[in-house]
Amino acid sequence: MALSSQSSWLPARQAVLVLALAALLLLVAVLAAPHIPAMRDFDQTFYPAIRYTLAGENPYTAFYEETDQGAPPDFFSPFWLLIILLPFGLLPFMLARALWLLFLIGVTFAGIGLLRWWGLKGLWPLALVALPWSLIGILFGQVTAVVFFGAVLGIVEAAKNKSSHRSALVILLSLMLMGVKPQLGLFIALPLLLQMAWRRDRRLILVTLGGLLLLGLSLVVTPPWLISKAVAVQAITAPYWKSTLERELLLWQWPTWLAWPSRAFVVAVMGLWAWRARALAPAWWSAWLAAVLIITPYSRAYDGVLLLPILGQLVAQHRLRALVFLVVVVFYASISELGTVVTPVAAWLLVLPWRTLSIGSGFRAG
Repeated sequence: MALSSQSSWLPARQAVLVLALAALLLLVAVLAAPHIPAMRDFDQTFYPAIRYTLAGENPYTAFYEETDQGAPPDFFSPFWLLIILLPFGLLPFMLARALWLLFLIGVTFAGIGLLRWWGLKGLWPLALVALPWSLIGILFGQVTAVVFFGAVLGIVEAAKNKSSHRSALVILLSLMLMGVKPQLGLFIALPLLLQMAWRRDRRLILVTLGGLLLLGLSLVVTPPWLISKAVAVQAITAPYWKSTLERELLLWQWPTWLAWPSRAFVVAVMGLWAWRARALAPAWWSAWLAAVLIITPYSRAYDGVLLLPILGQLVAQHRLRALVFLVVVVFYASISELGTVVTPVAAWLLVLPWRTLSIGSGFRAG
């Protein structure tokens, strides 16, 4: 009898703790709201987009005021991002911005918490949120933190090799979160789905059906000209506002066509690693998330939050390489910037098992 009453008390106690935490966060947001600095992407794109939606207007065709970023901050994200933005759109602007800041920090912490699968245990990995590649996205109000959380959630869930409907729905949810930024999410999702197909994972059926449904809804909701408009808007500031291979090649006055052989080389090396190892281990995924920032045709400095797994592994397992990475980044930042594609390139080159790849044996699970 005592055991039964104690077990019924636990959910109630947890509910009280959750409500108390929510109330505390709301109080912090209310007090901090007047002092939160401008978060460009939330202020100029995401908040107006959800307000347009709540007013019954199409956020894809609505007017967005020109900004100091050099291009109209139009809304190009998939429609399901609006679901995430919905509660923030119901609030006054300054309070919404403060809560969005707390939301991005919380999502980043949640993603870091899942890095236990990478062997990053204890509390120290939480300090990764303070790295500039994480902070810049949070301070801009960018949604790459959501992509990061979706990526690690999907990778960890797929590795469990379960066959339940719940697990399949978790993977589908992770793909949706990755898809908030298609230029990143597609590259992350592809090896994840190929891994499931290779294993003949039954969850892939439900994930595929859900993905096709989302794609169909996207084609209905999204204007057909949106992609061409996105390309045109990017061309206004391209390539110097991007963190791509083309930008670095232009800065060093090298031919930009070298970017595509470089991308092909990165993909080929990652494919060789997967083939030789016969598995997509944590170290592989760390390198692949860094590789995504190298091969994507469009990336900005705030997308560097995807580097957290590889940087965590460098600190935890390869201290000397971590020091080399720090020296390279600091040196290059002195002549360029922290958001350059050189950052993921350096991390990728340092973490790859070059010797093991060359001999084709000796791979470990991590």
